[in-house]
Amino acid sequence: MALVSCKECGAQVAASAPACPKCGVSGPSGAIGKLVIVRSSAMTCAMYPVQVIVDGQLMGEVHNSESLTLELPAGQRTVRVSGGGMSRDATISIADGVTTQYQMCFSNWGLLGGGLNFKPA
Repeated sequence: MALVSCKECGAQVAASAPACPKCGVSGPSGAIGKLVIVRSSAMTCAMYPVQVIVDGQLMGEVHNSESLTLELPAGQRTVRVSGGGMSRDATISIADGVTTQYQMCFSNWGLLGGGLNFKPA
């Protein structure tokens, strides 16, 4: 585990830490990447917004045919998308200065076997 100095208080923190344990600043290493989540248009579950939760924190909602762009600290992030009574989890690597894109959609089969899909675009 690589250690870096917190950009706010100077404490030694893990390079992949989402927040500094000493001062609480988000992204203490200063390394930031983007995660873009695109929701495909579909008739199935179109009325349900999908919540996006990163490392246990609600980051926003995505409606049918919309996208959500998040700036996140670099490192491994646990992302959960949840809506319409279904959810999917993924561990996503966020790299400094890089935009990572994921796509989600409800299968045409919905609860009958397809569910909520979440995968790299």
